Amino acid sequence: MTLTAIHTIQDGLASGPGTEPDELLEAAEESRVALAAEAAEAAGGNAVSASADSATDQARADDLIRRASAQRERGKQELKRKIAGIPSVQQHVVLNDQVVASSFTRFFYIIDKGAELMRRRGDAIIGEDRAAKLREQLQALIADVEVEVRKNLEATQALVAADAYEDGAIDVTYTAPTYEDTIQIRSREGLALQRVFTMYDQLLALMVNLEWNGKIDPNEVDQMRYQAKQKIRPIFRFAARANIGMNTSRARNASGQVPRGRRRATDANAKGDDAIVEAVSGLQSSLAESAGAGDTDATLLAEI
Repeated sequence: MTLTAIHTIQDGLASGPGTEPDELLEAAEESRVALAAEAAEAAGGNAVSASADSATDQARADDLIRRASAQRERGKQELKRKIAGIPSVQQHVVLNDQVVASSFTRFFYIIDKGAELMRRRGDAIIGEDRAAKLREQLQALIADVEVEVRKNLEATQALVAADAYEDGAIDVTYTAPTYEDTIQIRSREGLALQRVFTMYDQLLALMVNLEWNGKIDPNEVDQMRYQAKQKIRPIFRFAARANIGMNTSRARNASGQVPRGRRRATDANAKGDDAIVEAVSGLQSSLAESAGAGDTDATLLAEI
């Protein structure tokens, strides 16, 4: 599904006089599109060369590029949105590194929106305990990455301080940031994640200067860029699946249906909601195992 298709979905969600967009359904549909693009890239994007030998490989490469580009553009548009009536932090974000900025625009809004919906709507949909558990798991994912990038940043800052540049050293700068805007961060988890992106950007700026001055190997910079992208992916997948899961649970509770033909019992809804929490908490490992087999969006959704 393309960016145009997302706009069509949103228009449909808000159709009719006096209607408001269904925020849970909108978040779920956006997450499905983003997961499909990310899963396709994870399954084969890194193996496709920009100078592909065959027409099939080139078409695949072109499709991956279109998917990623549409996801970035959708993210930029969503980050510009200002939602009234929601407690938030207005944060001015400046990111110089292209890889960090690309990951931010592709993934941040899905994660921040998911965290905010868990807090504001989760209790009513899957119960207070289960919603709290989802948030705790998301917070733990972000905290783990924050600890690691902070450690790397502090170590690199110490390296710079201990081995200050000599006279005439190269000073590498950016003519303009890759991404700069004031955004509405809707959750504490989003605020913590924004710090993670900023620290990765600061870290890479220091590493680039060290590399240009011969202090570190260029491969170390490339590896850190790769890590900056890969560390965010499990957090994005978690939040996207939570968005989809909450919408699915809401619809199931409203209709009284039990998925996959299971016999209805008095605790059927509770079991279904527990399954959402369990499926989302195990998402990182399940995706890692299935990526090599060409995992699809439909397969991802079948786990909920």
